[in-house]
Amino acid sequence: MPNYFFRNKIHLSLLSAIGAASWSVYFDIPVNGWAVLNVFLLTFSIYQDNRLTDDVEDATNDPDGLKNARKNEALITYVTFYLLSFISLVIAFQFGQQAFYTTALIILIGFLYNHKCFPALLSRRLNGARRLKDIYVVKNLTPPLDWATAIICLPLFFEGQSLSPKAWICWGYLFICAFFIEVMWDMRDRRGDLSSGIKTIANTFSFLHTKQFLIITSVISGVLLFLFTFTNILPGSTYFLLANNAAVIVIASMYQENKESFMRKISDVTILLATVLFLSFGLIAFYSR
Repeated sequence: MPNYFFRNKIHLSLLSAIGAASWSVYFDIPVNGWAVLNVFLLTFSIYQDNRLTDDVEDATNDPDGLKNARKNEALITYVTFYLLSFISLVIAFQFGQQAFYTTALIILIGFLYNHKCFPALLSRRLNGARRLKDIYVVKNLTPPLDWATAIICLPLFFEGQSLSPKAWICWGYLFICAFFIEVMWDMRDRRGDLSSGIKTIANTFSFLHTKQFLIITSVISGVLLFLFTFTNILPGSTYFLLANNAAVIVIASMYQENKESFMRKISDVTILLATVLFLSFGLIAFYSR
């Protein structure tokens, strides 16, 4: 059962939905059940679609997961991705243009990330890239963009609110945290990404330099968050988010080059990192009341 939840990213979808509810409390707006549902549907549909489109790299990284995805290809394509995306748009349409267009943007970014749909002319200009995932650095920035926008922006837009400076700071912090998770997943999957020709931060830097990059940037983002909170730009409950920075430093330090099976086990700890991230959302919500 745990493997089923992890493989299908149900845990991340549920945590994303709970995170959207927590940030609503933090921003002092009503928890909109439709917004929470939309965040769940978007996260679930895009990550499910990704299981099919990562065929070359997952043949090395996760052959059992790829085999399972192919057995359910029709279900994932037509129900989990297309139908759930359509339902998300219908829900968002009821709450105004900002909610609808933001939902559409999240779906579009997820589609362009997963599918090799760039025309030949554009692909040649992008050194052969056919999707966002094939573009160096963009590959690591795209999922955090979707994640942060869904969890921070949609609850506000569904309630007719605009993005305040406080919201933008929190969006930036969540973007950075999701970016850390993406880089650590790529550290684990270096061999498969290299064999499929995908350039990532984790396989173009040395392993040691990637770890140093994660630790240093985590320290910097933690210091900035501390300053925003210490100067009362953000409420005191925001200190709970610093747990994520500590978790990144610990988990990145545990990764070891040339021990792929060990790192795949530690990827369960990376799942723990996501859990710590969303647990901190709950704590800031609880202490914001």
